[in-house]
Amino acid sequence: MKAARRSIALVSGVLLYCACAGAAMKYANTGLPRQVYVQLGGRNSLPVMLGEAVAIAVVLFIVAAIWAYLTLRPQRRRHKPYVAWMMSGVGSAWAGWLIFGAFSFALKPRAYSAPLQNMLLSSGAAPLFGALNIFGVVAGVWLAGRLAKRRQLRLPSTRSRSRPYEDSVQNADPDSAPSTTSEPQTMAPPAAR
Repeated sequence: MKAARRSIALVSGVLLYCACAGAAMKYANTGLPRQVYVQLGGRNSLPVMLGEAVAIAVVLFIVAAIWAYLTLRPQRRRHKPYVAWMMSGVGSAWAGWLIFGAFSFALKPRAYSAPLQNMLLSSGAAPLFGALNIFGVVAGVWLAGRLAKRRQLRLPSTRSRSRPYEDSVQNADPDSAPSTTSEPQTMAPPAAR
């Protein structure tokens, strides 16, 4: 059962990052009204790009925190949340997206002339697909792990601290306690009449 919870956390981390990356690309293509861009210096100005990147990272943080908490929350006290396994899934998915982005970047010659701020902050630009997005997802998973651990500590214990039989044996007189030796007990044969 422990292996199943670990694999669920790992796969959930992979799916979480993939869903967040897709959502970030969709949000990046949506944009703001044109009047806002004109007032702030155009769509490719640093304040606009940084504001959009931070807003998307905050949305991804909230989504990741909810998703990860629903995955990691324990039902019983002995079920500890596997935060490291979920983080491993997020890291694996991020590495996969990074490799995909590197190939995508190499296949588009126009991308070489893009400004550095566009490659770092834009969620639709390869190879990073928004550098702040990974921090938003990781912070959301970390927060969910902390909340799941706190919930685990509040749950009642599923195992009793000591069993009643053990208490009676410990409190009993040592001479009257049952023998725990593994040697066979021998008895004298009955007397012949």
